Amino acid sequence: MKKILLTGGTGLVGSRFIELTDEMPYEFYIMTRSAKADTARIKYINWDDINRIPDIDLVINLAGASLSQRWTSEHKKAIAGSRIESTRKLKAIIDRQQTKPFLITASAVGYYPPAKHLTYTEKDTFKPFDFLSETVSLWEQEAQKIEDTGVQTAYCRFGVIFSDKGGALPLMIKPYQFYIGGNIGDGQQVYSWIHIDDLIHALLYIYHHQLTGVYNITAPNPATQEEVGKAIAATLHKPHMIPVPDTVLDVVLGEQSIMVTDGQRVLPKKLQEAGYDFTYPTIDKALVNLYGQ
Repeated sequence: MKKILLTGGTGLVGSRFIELTDEMPYEFYIMTRSAKADTARIKYINWDDINRIPDIDLVINLAGASLSQRWTSEHKKAIAGSRIESTRKLKAIIDRQQTKPFLITASAVGYYPPAKHLTYTEKDTFKPFDFLSETVSLWEQEAQKIEDTGVQTAYCRFGVIFSDKGGALPLMIKPYQFYIGGNIGDGQQVYSWIHIDDLIHALLYIYHHQLTGVYNITAPNPATQEEVGKAIAATLHKPHMIPVPDTVLDVVLGEQSIMVTDGQRVLPKKLQEAGYDFTYPTIDKALVNLYGQ
């Protein structure tokens, strides 16, 4: 029985990870700040009670305050601070282990600068240029301290996660359900997205093959916002016709608007070279699976 330690285990990705591995010989230890009842397969561990954690085979670090909440100065501190703090606490846990686990630490494609006509792979490196890239940089630096102790580590830069249970996609879907979907700005900003099931399977693939270093966890076919919108419209049998100016989103969302008005074309080159085969490589297949009738 493999033992897996999850931070952020009750969130969108952590919950789906547990669901998809239901038939696998895994036992989960989920770090939490609130009391929850254990099950046969899941043990909930308070961050202040790490003595209950046995030797772990795999650590998956997903913890962090939501990016969906409005980015006030206070919440921006929580976004960055929660990711750094949880990773720092993980080091203390891993340092106590008799046998070092494999570490998968989440990160984000916000590491790469927004661009409509450039393509990025894992070989491209950048210095922080805005709030998100600074957060990613600090997050990965904190994980690097764990790797420096001899722990095999994979840094997984997630694209926009497509799920019908939460995250960005239901928000994208909503306007179309009310017949008001269309381009955001010029619609040419690129979304590097990933179906949540491919994301989970990619993480498992990385662990099973002991792949270390930086991996872009994105589908091999990024799409512009216009392409995504038209695919949503086709899947839901709704129109794609009413544009939303960038300036409106700037007023409504503030700095957070960059998550929908900016984007970058990020490819999962190393994952594909390692042999991972995507179940949902195109936006059409992903949307039909999640919202098709």
